[in-house]
Amino acid sequence: MRNTTLALGLLLAATGSSAAEIGGQGGSHFWTARINSDRTAPGVQAALEYVHGHQQTHLLDASLGYGFSLGALQVAPRIGAFWADVKTTSTSSRGMNGGIRLMAPLPRAGATWIYLDYSLSPDFANHNLHALHQLEAGVYYQPAKWLSLSSGYRYLSVNGDYGHADQSLMDGLFIGAAVRF
Repeated sequence: MRNTTLALGLLLAATGSSAAEIGGQGGSHFWTARINSDRTAPGVQAALEYVHGHQQTHLLDASLGYGFSLGALQVAPRIGAFWADVKTTSTSSRGMNGGIRLMAPLPRAGATWIYLDYSLSPDFANHNLHALHQLEAGVYYQPAKWLSLSSGYRYLSVNGDYGHADQSLMDGLFIGAAVRF
């Protein structure tokens, strides 16, 4: 894990990213640990996330994208790779996914953003699943230059491969915090 964190830090430094975050989220059905570049700034954005859900679900997701502004709205399409160990299959699943993040600042609320983050891995882009869907929506707040807080709703589901049931792996509210550097 230390080598992975160092490698991602060097990647973020090489892309000229203005800031990075290391933090986590927690809810009644899951917890996550992540390192990512600044999500509110235009430019190259990278992320690495580990998710542990109820029912012994594990997901490791790495993504790379590019953020740009449309007026006040920040748009960041991205592609990524994942490895998942879910109960719908007898083995682990892996594949590629694509997604988009939309972030908009709240007027008169300082450093507060609302966001929607969605990604999909369709049948042709993964192994052992028909599809993997992730959705996160919430509020992102930066009370200090070195701290960010988030709260919202997260959903993760899989459409099982032939003979396996579809399953909602995460579905609930969360709170999170990250240290910025």
